[in-house]
Amino acid sequence: MRGRKPNLQLVTPVTSDAGPTPEQEREVMISEAVRRMRPRGIDREVMREWNRVARMLADPTVDRLKPRFVDVIAEYCRATVRLRRLRAYFEELVEKAAMVAIEKPTEKVGPTSAIEAEIHTTEGRHGEQLKSHPLVAQINETWRQWRSMVAMLGLSPADERNLIPGQGDLFDESERYFA
Repeated sequence: MRGRKPNLQLVTPVTSDAGPTPEQEREVMISEAVRRMRPRGIDREVMREWNRVARMLADPTVDRLKPRFVDVIAEYCRATVRLRRLRAYFEELVEKAAMVAIEKPTEKVGPTSAIEAEIHTTEGRHGEQLKSHPLVAQINETWRQWRSMVAMLGLSPADERNLIPGQGDLFDESERYFA
């Protein structure tokens, strides 16, 4: 390298007197949008889910936290919380049944595993039939609702790809040509 070597003691470090950084401004903007659009009258657990999801959707690169989407996002949060509660309750039922089976091994008192709790046999006029537990049916229905809202909000990779601006359809170029 040619020339004089730099003297590091003469270099003045840059100070942050210029104000907040772009990252800090972005965080403030996201927090403000989440707070401003938060629906009223939702319980504490749904509120935590709202804060988590709304922060992702308010990010300027995603930009899906808009007033017209607030109801869908709130329902997504309710479905997520309900799905967690149902699954936790189901796991609790399975654990209780397994504990009873351990305490009384000679008696068949109930399911001893998750799969036995999900499906049980009933005897009817058509013979023995397998049926799903009503709680499992509730979990499945809530999951379907949740999945539908995931698609609406573009929260999975495939659904997000469908919402990317500029994707357009097959005939966009021909429409511009004939316009």
